[in-house]
Amino acid sequence: MIDAGYFAKRVALRPEFISAPHVREICSVSNCISSGPDDWLESWRHNELGWFNSIADALSVVPGEPRDLYRLFAYRVTPHFHCGGARLDIALPPDIRPHTIPPDFVVRGFDAVSRSIDYATWFEHSPLSCNHRAAELDVNEFCLFSSLDAAVAAADTFSVEQPEPYYVVEVLEAPQRTIADRDAA
Repeated sequence: MIDAGYFAKRVALRPEFISAPHVREICSVSNCISSGPDDWLESWRHNELGWFNSIADALSVVPGEPRDLYRLFAYRVTPHFHCGGARLDIALPPDIRPHTIPPDFVVRGFDAVSRSIDYATWFEHSPLSCNHRAAELDVNEFCLFSSLDAAVAAADTFSVEQPEPYYVVEVLEAPQRTIADRDAA
């Protein structure tokens, strides 16, 4: 796994349209349900994957109020992406130089997420939450796969069923539940 960056999000509880009662909240990579700060893109501090290379940069775009609604995540990607059922090597953009993820970050799970345009500034959709696939696949309370193997197998399948590139991303969270808690530490 390759460290790829940090991002602060407002984590949403499972919406009713996702028929997976064991899912408590949506910690997917996409911003479709759990989103980042409104104006994060305009800051131009992010790398070409749409994440920030440092915790300080990720926190700098979180608004002053309601700051306590945000949680800090870190991401790692596998060295390949899935397209048409094949696994192809990733050529990461040169600006992907994140600070090492601290050891106290907690793994929440793994996501298989689309990114159909190389120059897009973010990942697009997680079929688990965006397409409600959490109702039919084995996911954890964070709407993520519990194992890397399950996420890789799903990315293979998704890349054939919905022919666009899929990336497997490990989702980690800062040990403090909110940005405000981290500020106070």
